[in-house]
Amino acid sequence: MLSLHKIENIAKLMFDYSLGVFWLIFLVCIPLLKDIIVKRKDVFTVKDRSSYESRLYTECSDFVNHRTLKLEGKTFHYVEVGDVSKPLILFLHGFPQFWYAWRHQLRGLQDMDYHLVAIDMRGAGGSYKPREVRHYKASLLLTDIREIIQKLSSNGRAACIIGHDWGSLIAWQAAAQSWEWDQYQDQSGYVDRLIILNGPHVAIFYQNFHSRLIDFIHYRNLKSLIRNPMSTFALSWQKFRPCINQLLGIYYTYIFGLSRPIGETWLLLRDLEIYDEIFRTIPKETMSEEDINIYKAISCADNHASLTGGLNYYRGDAINGFFKEQERRGIKQPGFIGIPTLVIWGDKDPTMHKDLSLSNLGKLVSNLKIVNFPEANHFIQEECPDKVNDLIRKFITNQGNFQDLDENIES
Repeated sequence: MLSLHKIENIAKLMFDYSLGVFWLIFLVCIPLLKDIIVKRKDVFTVKDRSSYESRLYTECSDFVNHRTLKLEGKTFHYVEVGDVSKPLILFLHGFPQFWYAWRHQLRGLQDMDYHLVAIDMRGAGGSYKPREVRHYKASLLLTDIREIIQKLSSNGRAACIIGHDWGSLIAWQAAAQSWEWDQYQDQSGYVDRLIILNGPHVAIFYQNFHSRLIDFIHYRNLKSLIRNPMSTFALSWQKFRPCINQLLGIYYTYIFGLSRPIGETWLLLRDLEIYDEIFRTIPKETMSEEDINIYKAISCADNHASLTGGLNYYRGDAINGFFKEQERRGIKQPGFIGIPTLVIWGDKDPTMHKDLSLSNLGKLVSNLKIVNFPEANHFIQEECPDKVNDLIRKFITNQGNFQDLDENIES
């Protein structure tokens, strides 16, 4: 007999798959056929950008300290600046990026008395890139982060983990695991502070989404709808609209979650045109045409291995696998984090709704500061590098003292 947990998982998989197929047909297949049949466009040719690849791993003049690390036969590439004997600051990138997403931070913060390391995470850039989804479980990704920290830090801990996008989703889970180990387990944790850039704590995000959905369909709303249909619908819709906006904002994740090579093929269409769309929201001063070409080059390297690696994060349990494990073990507050945490948020992020991501976050993150950039977008560390760097510097050097940090910063 199926347990309630398994039934919920099956229902979610069916929902995600159905949405993925829906968006695939209406947002990919129909426009694609129009371009091929009506406009006679060549939508499948991808330019050769292989000339960019080598310098991003070994020859980049700005970042000469390229290193590799072997962990149980798996190679991880990283770039480091600063004094290797000092406390470690570890940067975790998102998709479709790699260590290069932190270039402005490596330049701007290299004078800090710390060891700054930007890694290529599993499945990206110059690191280990298996193509099977089973290699992208949350438990394996957390093991990567923990072992990298233990290898590169003199005391086995990171003074701070800084994550963006998928890097932040993994960073949230790493911080929760580290906190649990420090409090309740025989083994010690490995993270002292946490900085998150535009990435939700998934446990809180799901709670916020679920509570709005329940409020929208609650029987009291149905009774009120009969008595006062217009006013009740307007009020209910106001509360539920962020959920609809969120589903529309992350439509691409449902396509990414479909089996290989559907997501890969979509991203490669029209010479990775989607990269132009997302990265050109960033000012050219901090995201040049060459920068966009660099991201395209790495995505196409090794027969598109980084594309498959990145998409496999969407296809497995990487998003919240550790929180689910805590639930199964009966942890009272899965996802709880007690270390000093700074969340830097670009309010105009089209992919993640601000209220769904940040409301009630203090319930699971007890030592929390949120700084909003009202005019900034998703790629905030590249859009506003100087101001983000200033916040990082203040937060880390004040050792978690939030008093000097502004709550709202104009980008």
